[in-house]
Amino acid sequence: MRSLSTAEIAAMATPFLERAGLVSAPPTDAESQRVTEVVAAAGDRLKVAGDILTYPEFFGPDSALLYDEKAFDKRLRRDGAAERLRAFRAELETVEPFDAETLDGLLHRFVEQQGISIGQIIHAVRVAVTGRAVGFGLFDGLAILGRQACLNRIDRALAMTETIQRGEER
Repeated sequence: MRSLSTAEIAAMATPFLERAGLVSAPPTDAESQRVTEVVAAAGDRLKVAGDILTYPEFFGPDSALLYDEKAFDKRLRRDGAAERLRAFRAELETVEPFDAETLDGLLHRFVEQQGISIGQIIHAVRVAVTGRAVGFGLFDGLAILGRQACLNRIDRALAMTETIQRGEER
């Protein structure tokens, strides 16, 4: 895989996504672009083409995102985590351009302005938008998903924290 171009790996990975129903067969131009972006961001994490299936959060609808319960509880149910996430969400609404470099700078400015450590927000953002505690670069992931998906997913995660706080089922 290391000797192949991003385009070649994306072409090899696409049939796995098609069979899993995560992209159309054949994929739309937007879906093909998304596959290429995920392949590029995942880099050497993709050992074989089928490893693309370890990133379903980039291909399904925002409303179908599955959350790792342990990660969700650890990163979003901690004191103040939801409030910090809500404040960062407000920053995401207007940041321009919505690309990895700008988002990286935004998060670092946010941390400085809030007087918090990066760990007090970055993990909550990752879990809220990807459903998982680990993955490739967060800023790449945010940029790939795009502003509206990130906002939708953060809103959903925040709503889930409120539901959990009221003692209701997930």
